[in-house]
Amino acid sequence: MGGKAPLQAPPAIDQSVYDKTDAAEAKVSAEKNRMLSTNRKGQSGTILTSGQGVEEEAETSQTLLGGKKY
Repeated sequence: MGGKAPLQAPPAIDQSVYDKTDAAEAKVSAEKNRMLSTNRKGQSGTILTSGQGVEEEAETSQTLLGGKKY
């Protein structure tokens, strides 16, 4: 008398795959945020002195084709 076969439960989902993808997405997001914050700083992020400036005198001398003129 034919009948339908009983339904089987789907296999269990491996949660470690989801954990790894979440960790990878978090890492990519952090890297993206770091790069964007660097771009926002612009050229001011490269200034190594304070707002008061450098207190020392700059060493200047005349040069002649790349060599020092004494």
